[in-house]
Amino acid sequence: MVYNDNEALAAYWMNWTEGHLSDSGANLDLVMGRWGDDTSAFDRVAIALVHRQQPDGNPALMVVDAGDRPYADGSLASTSLRREDIIGTPLAAQVFALTDAIYEQDGRFF
Repeated sequence: MVYNDNEALAAYWMNWTEGHLSDSGANLDLVMGRWGDDTSAFDRVAIALVHRQQPDGNPALMVVDAGDRPYADGSLASTSLRREDIIGTPLAAQVFALTDAIYEQDGRFF
């Protein structure tokens, strides 16, 4: 989970095959929105990114369509966003701020 002042902003999952990160990359799945007892999937959206390691060792992220990801079944988020729903919109800044926080604070990655 990603929190801001004890308020949950998003849940995330990163999936990859150990030893093959440079081949196919890793999927970073976000479910953004309101969480808590009085919320439902209608309060959240699903967002998908693909992580790749660049030759210099730095990560690169690309937003992709979330509709094909396993969590896009509607149980966690009522809407699965497409790449064009995010890139070039104010939501893009939020998505990349969340991914920056995940990379900086979650020691399990890279």
